[in-house]
Amino acid sequence: MFLNLHVASWQHVAQSAFHRIEIAGQRNLSDNTVRFQTDPDIKMAISERLQCRFVLPLSVMLWGAASSNAWAFDNSLAVKTLLQKAKADLVFVKGGTFKMGDFGPETTRDKLPYVPSYGYGSPAHEVQLDSFSISKFKVTYEDFDAYTDALGKPRIATLRIDSKYRKVPNTPAGVNWQEAKDYCLWLGKVSGLPFDLPTEAQWEYAARSRGKLVPYATNNGKYEEGRNVASYEQKQEMMKGVSSPQVYPIGKFPPNPLGLYDMASNGTDWVNDWFSENYYAHSPRKNPRGPETGTEKVRRGIATDYVTALAMYRQKQAPQVKPSTLDDGTIISDRHPNNGFRCVVNSPSKVLP
Repeated sequence: MFLNLHVASWQHVAQSAFHRIEIAGQRNLSDNTVRFQTDPDIKMAISERLQCRFVLPLSVMLWGAASSNAWAFDNSLAVKTLLQKAKADLVFVKGGTFKMGDFGPETTRDKLPYVPSYGYGSPAHEVQLDSFSISKFKVTYEDFDAYTDALGKPRIATLRIDSKYRKVPNTPAGVNWQEAKDYCLWLGKVSGLPFDLPTEAQWEYAARSRGKLVPYATNNGKYEEGRNVASYEQKQEMMKGVSSPQVYPIGKFPPNPLGLYDMASNGTDWVNDWFSENYYAHSPRKNPRGPETGTEKVRRGIATDYVTALAMYRQKQAPQVKPSTLDDGTIISDRHPNNGFRCVVNSPSKVLP
């Protein structure tokens, strides 16, 4: 009984002695707290106000435990909300066989490729995939914040350039490859589902609505700025304050026939595979996963113009993007805001919400 009264009194005094900073469910002690814990005059004043004898470290421990439990409760709620969203956004993709890569030489009237040589889309080759589910949207900064908050990690995109993107709600999170990979695997850990980054083959199969012979992953297979992909003017309007943005809020334009958004626009998608320009020549037919090793990862859906937006276009990039700095060495960006991602669930059955 005494202990309960003591804790209640302590919390009352603690709240009057200093304030707590609350940010997105995390409770971090202010500088005043540090002074409170170390200043003997303040300790004595509070002891006299309570008019009882107690051991200060015990009180600090009890209050800290209460605060930690509250943080854990808030955080578990955020994680639960994120998991519900992640599962609700999944689109089931029935497995099958398709012609992966640049099918232009085999299907077009002039027998010419769609993808230039620097897009590494050749040769077209047959691939067979098992069923899987893929997110209809790219992961946003809000989604990624829930993940970093849950693990007690610093939030990303807080530097000068990066922070401009996160000010607009529902903008795709710009991350390095390992961050994308870790996010998807973490979803798998907390959900019990086999979440991961999509393989390059899964991404293209889904982008082309189960491998249809369409060059663009849009609602009609065409690239129409202002109608099914954002025009420069529309990007500027949606991302005011950002110079020449390539990303903007998700889901603003029609999805492809499978129901996936922003597969031909709105930045890129990291995929699981290491990059090799010759991989298509010797890729396994069933469930290819890319080379075993490498130095660069594959990005898909580049979407800076009608060439890079092709569903068969491939681009390579180091998993860890070098920070952008000023002449004096000041880091103004440590990620590329255009490098987004989405996750898959490698299960032959539909995922229930």
